[in-house]
Amino acid sequence: MKVVNSQMMKAKYPGRREFILGIAASSAAVPSGAASEHWPSLGPSTGVRKGSESKPANHLVNVLDFGAVGDGRTLCTAGIQAAINACAAAGGGKVVVPGGTYLTGPIFLKSNLEFEVLAGATLLGSANFADYPTILGWWEGLERTIYASMITGIDLENVAVTGQGTLDGQGVVWLGAWGRTEELRKKLGLIGREPENPPGSPLPWPRPRMINVYRSRKVLIRGLTIRNSPSWTVHPVLCEDVYIEGLTIVNPPHSWNTDGIDPESCRNVRISGCYISTGDDCIMLKSGYKQIPGKPFLPSENIAVTNCTFNAGGCGVGIGSETAGGVRNVAISNCVCDGTTCGLYFRTARGRGNVVENVSAVNVVMRNLEDTGIIFSMFYEDEDRSTVHPVDIRTPIFRNFHCSDILLDGAKLAVVVEGLPESPIQRLSLENVFVNVAEKGISCYQVRGLSVSNALVNTNSGPPLQCKNVLDLELVRVRAQKSQPNVAVIALENVHEAMVQSCSAAETSPALVQLRGDGNRDITLALNRVSKETQEVVFANGASEKAVVRRI
Repeated sequence: MKVVNSQMMKAKYPGRREFILGIAASSAAVPSGAASEHWPSLGPSTGVRKGSESKPANHLVNVLDFGAVGDGRTLCTAGIQAAINACAAAGGGKVVVPGGTYLTGPIFLKSNLEFEVLAGATLLGSANFADYPTILGWWEGLERTIYASMITGIDLENVAVTGQGTLDGQGVVWLGAWGRTEELRKKLGLIGREPENPPGSPLPWPRPRMINVYRSRKVLIRGLTIRNSPSWTVHPVLCEDVYIEGLTIVNPPHSWNTDGIDPESCRNVRISGCYISTGDDCIMLKSGYKQIPGKPFLPSENIAVTNCTFNAGGCGVGIGSETAGGVRNVAISNCVCDGTTCGLYFRTARGRGNVVENVSAVNVVMRNLEDTGIIFSMFYEDEDRSTVHPVDIRTPIFRNFHCSDILLDGAKLAVVVEGLPESPIQRLSLENVFVNVAEKGISCYQVRGLSVSNALVNTNSGPPLQCKNVLDLELVRVRAQKSQPNVAVIALENVHEAMVQSCSAAETSPALVQLRGDGNRDITLALNRVSKETQEVVFANGASEKAVVRRI
């Protein structure tokens, strides 16, 4: 590996000072208010600029050689950026940050380059907002002017951010300014995420991320410890072939919007071996805030999340609620959620539109959750669960979900499934689900094509499984070891075309199945096992025995 330092560069540049100043001037330290001049708009196309197809040059650059000082007090933005630009100018290679604490504003990556923060090194985000230029970027699914992030990449190929060192965003200063700005917005009646912050706000523009990459290909982020993010921690947007491995992300509890990893409108993404504990969601897949006429969003697709552990946070892994471009082909496997609010959270809302489909979650352990094990909800911002709205381009679609080998030990709710009355969730299967302790069980509403097989659900109150407004239901080997007075294992209301097979109840349960109301149709009971003291089916609230068409 060829080492590039300031002495070697003297032949090309008049001197070290001139070289650093010249390179820093050409860096991506974009003046505030001039972002759109430097960075093209994030349109519907990925717009990736192709780099050289040849192998990048193998140069090694140390930030100390370009003026960076690891004393934790000296602002090192220009020196770090100069090292990056020098490496890129030499044909690419690796920029290293050795031991020390480096105070910095945003730095901008280049193609064909690895930026490595070595063990013992910390990049410390400046607490001075003036050190952060603005760019035209992406904030919560909307294109807008935002502060540049500690590590920013735009229109790149073959880029890596690696190392055993630490990134510390000093997010508390940003969160404080955000809180005061939110109070001002409320006083002025600025509701929602779209109105810009008013003049004089403590926080003029949306908060920076820690790592933010736009419209790039072949992106690697590996090994780092990232702390105290001002907002979403790792945020690739409109990127392809992204590999995120072995990160440790720790943000304070209850720090709003400090998600761990949020790929947005990205394809071919692999996330593995990460530990995440945040004040918001740990991993959330997104694709744009809402349907905008004439401006389609790209989907997030072909995404694998595996071998990750989640501690504090809103949820372990989820989708949404920004799904305007759709999300498809997602595989979640071998993950542990210990102490998060919920385990898996798939969410959208009216107005978001598009399709979320082909999602699999396998081998997920959840324990000590504050709320719910798994949520499928199409009501993220809407409390109206009864009115049937017109179906149009803004109507979201959920279909083809499979969850298997799920172990839940400790939660308020086991599983909640909520489709829209005008757009029910289509084809959802739950297999090998074991709920050891939950206050309430599995609740499913507005589903077309629901299968629950080999589920053991023990609850403290309410039926272990209840379904309402479900068409085409298959229940196989659903059982509960714990009984409750006057509570059946399975409660069905307005369910059509159902098969209840090989299910069982505890010996002291009053009933296996309870049919509620007069809306049930075509219910088949087959090969179920109940004790002499337990009735296979009971009828309540006007339910008719005619709803059961066959008993085997």
